[in-house]
Amino acid sequence: MKTKLTRRSVLAGALSSAATLATRRAFAADYPAMSIKFGDIINRNFGYYQGMVAFKDEVEKRTDGKIKIELISDGKLGSPKDALEAVRLGAVQLSMNAGSYTQNIVPEHGIWDLPFLFKNRTAWNALAYGPLGQEIGDKIERHELKFLSWCSAGGRGILSKKPMAGPADFAGQKVREQPDPVLVDFIKSVNGQPVVMNLGDVYTSLQQGILDAADVSIELVTSFKFYETAKYYTEIQHIVTPGIVVANKDWWQKLNKDTQALFEDVIKTRFRKVNDGWFVDVDPSASIEKQREAMKLLTDKGVTIVKPDIAGLKKASLGVFGSQKAKIGNELVDRVIRLVDYSSSA
Repeated sequence: MKTKLTRRSVLAGALSSAATLATRRAFAADYPAMSIKFGDIINRNFGYYQGMVAFKDEVEKRTDGKIKIELISDGKLGSPKDALEAVRLGAVQLSMNAGSYTQNIVPEHGIWDLPFLFKNRTAWNALAYGPLGQEIGDKIERHELKFLSWCSAGGRGILSKKPMAGPADFAGQKVREQPDPVLVDFIKSVNGQPVVMNLGDVYTSLQQGILDAADVSIELVTSFKFYETAKYYTEIQHIVTPGIVVANKDWWQKLNKDTQALFEDVIKTRFRKVNDGWFVDVDPSASIEKQREAMKLLTDKGVTIVKPDIAGLKKASLGVFGSQKAKIGNELVDRVIRLVDYSSSA
């Protein structure tokens, strides 16, 4: 027997379906009330913090304030190593860090520091935001940390007291480097003298002559006012280092799936968009005029932009690429090389 469809029955069915959908949506949005801490490793003048503010605003908006987020920045967590420990111990639930530091506990994260691996930002994005980037990030989970995302931390260059374009200019120069063996070897390979130092000591060290130059990004130069201590900058992009967002693994696993999905979605959309869009995109192979235009925020501070000898620097550092490959993992490096279309030729 066929059921006769009337206007009233169709309307009733539609209302019932709408009510069911609304109930499902309400249930999905029924996040538990909680307060969490999200820690930074730099300061509120950097892109990380801008992304964190966007994350906080979006999560609090989408949960009607049931989830509240406290942002901790301006060096309050100490060094990047301290920040990782704070997440691991649960003192903060979420934190920023950098691949150049996490590679000290996850050798595979050293992949980001292979000299001149990426020929442009498109190649970097293909790795960072694709399946292989996720696979590399997930390797930190054996250290009780949950990987959430990579993000941009800007290109890298050399802030110096004299023009430094190629290997000959690095000879005898004391260059600040991160506590990262790959980057230390890079500075040695181009004739410089690496001095391992955290960011907090760079300003006074340049000022006092302990350093002649520093491996930093454009954004770090402005965020920490390093332009007051050295007046030349060379965007060499030997690395395009990523930030990394991690969570306390035990805390993460206790969250319900809806809350996990919310955090992952906001990190990979709103946080990434705001953070990544904050950084300056410079092509080191572009004319010096175009580089000056792109780095106006430095030239406005009296910094002279130097065109780099990329071919000379890349050729000098090929040995570093080869020696680090086995430490990171030959098979993994080969997969990355194919993905980003790396060429060893200068």
